[in-house]
Amino acid sequence: MKKFFTSLSIKAIGALVITVLMVVQACTTTNANTVDIVVVEAFGRSLTLDTISARIPDNLNYDDSTMLADRIVNSWIREQVLLSQAEKSLNEEDSKFQRQIQTYRNALLISEYESRFVNSRLNRDVTDAEVEEFHANNPELFKLPEHVIQAVFFHLPEEEVELDSAKHWLQEADSITMPLLEKWCIEHSATYHVDTEYWWYLSDLLDQVPLQIYRLEDQLKRRKVTEFSSEGHTYMLKILDHRLKDFPSPLAIARERIEEIIVQDRRRELLDNLRDDLVKEAWSLGFISRDSIPL
Repeated sequence: MKKFFTSLSIKAIGALVITVLMVVQACTTTNANTVDIVVVEAFGRSLTLDTISARIPDNLNYDDSTMLADRIVNSWIREQVLLSQAEKSLNEEDSKFQRQIQTYRNALLISEYESRFVNSRLNRDVTDAEVEEFHANNPELFKLPEHVIQAVFFHLPEEEVELDSAKHWLQEADSITMPLLEKWCIEHSATYHVDTEYWWYLSDLLDQVPLQIYRLEDQLKRRKVTEFSSEGHTYMLKILDHRLKDFPSPLAIARERIEEIIVQDRRRELLDNLRDDLVKEAWSLGFISRDSIPL
């Protein structure tokens, strides 16, 4: 059974939506003979109160719910007007257009089905062993676009500060000295980086530490603390390791990309198996028959 409210104003529609929502929330029993309240009808199609209510969050207040109901109804009306005009303007007998609609519908259905199938079964957990094996077996996929460096450093305004201890900790750069250096940098308001596992692209590092480059590869091989001053700041830098441009990247840099590749390979395998299995099942059940193509 349907009831029509096509003559209501938008504000009245909004109020009706809120009222019905309150009544529904208060009810503890259901009625098998549910009444479909049609709020607006256009070109033989109808928009029901249930449809509007389902799109309004429970946590909205009365005024906001009324405004949202207003927008929903107006948007629906506009859509129906445009849809009707499109149906009139486009020749329904145009076989090419119909094929396009069918192709789009088929692609949408298949895509949604495959997406739901894969998402319910895809294992997204990638182990360290899988990452390491993939990295070792595919070095050509991870060539560096520029030099990368593991380094620790700090800098602070030039002033009368005793730097010997900080320089010693920087030179050692181990699990004991790095916490000591970090504490010292905090106490002296220094800018610092003490993560010994982090890889910097050279251009990013030079944004932080304006080191003068003259013999780059020799400088990258240097493992002693480099100390210099620039624009009123004292800088200290210790290079721990480096990789040159066009060589395979360190695992730490490639890890995120490798994990994504592995997960995508699993996704692709799931889809290939699904498609193959469904086709085999359709043949075995007699849903497919085929004749030779006449030449």
